[in-house]
Amino acid sequence: MKEVTLKYIPSGDSAFIIKAGDVISEEVNLVVRKLLARFEEENIPGVTDFIPSYNELMVCYDPVTVDYRQLLGIFKKCAADLGAMTLPDAGVVHVPVLYGGEEGPDLHYVAEYNGLAEEDVIRIHSSADCLVYMLGFTPGFCYLGGMDKRIATPRQETPRLKIPAGSVGIAGEQTGIYPMESPGGWQLIGLTPLRLFNPDSKPEFLFNAGDYIRFYPIDKDEFEQIAAGVADGTYQVRRTQKIDNGDGNRT
Repeated sequence: MKEVTLKYIPSGDSAFIIKAGDVISEEVNLVVRKLLARFEEENIPGVTDFIPSYNELMVCYDPVTVDYRQLLGIFKKCAADLGAMTLPDAGVVHVPVLYGGEEGPDLHYVAEYNGLAEEDVIRIHSSADCLVYMLGFTPGFCYLGGMDKRIATPRQETPRLKIPAGSVGIAGEQTGIYPMESPGGWQLIGLTPLRLFNPDSKPEFLFNAGDYIRFYPIDKDEFEQIAAGVADGTYQVRRTQKIDNGDGNRT
């Protein structure tokens, strides 16, 4: 991992931000995830929460318990040895998608906008491993990177009021999955029968920051079989490993 200059920015009287870079990239996000893992190892008294994003880590703390300058010294010391730190191999979560039709009403538009056939959009969308940079917006919503720019499509001018849970969409150069029914303006190209967020299970979320998602196409019968298995708790989500050599390059 290249040496990174971190910026420490106060945010109110009970939080500060550690900025790892000014761009969105796997390398910068790797630094954020290493910072998070390193700090969580310390179990520092007074720290109440860590909130990671694309290129920053927000640290929330109780100012009555711990002083800002004291925390800053601890974090700078911990951050000094990131270069020697390695994270566990990244997980790849295989996500089945029923593309097109009623489940993907905007697949035709995405294809037409990019001068492609619908089959080409499906092939391109399911051929890349997309990194989960962070979770947010709604519980379990994953911000993904790595989608092929050949299928990039602007979001809809008028958002839908209701998008079904599991809908797979494209907005600009990003793809994502809606974990629950909600409004949204993404171009919907398919639907997954998997459940991304379940407050009654442990863990609650299907994905974690640092995971990769690999989409793959299924037909209607497969969709119904998987949906039934998800509903009765018998379906096992397929997970494999990606090798992480510690410098952001994966094979």
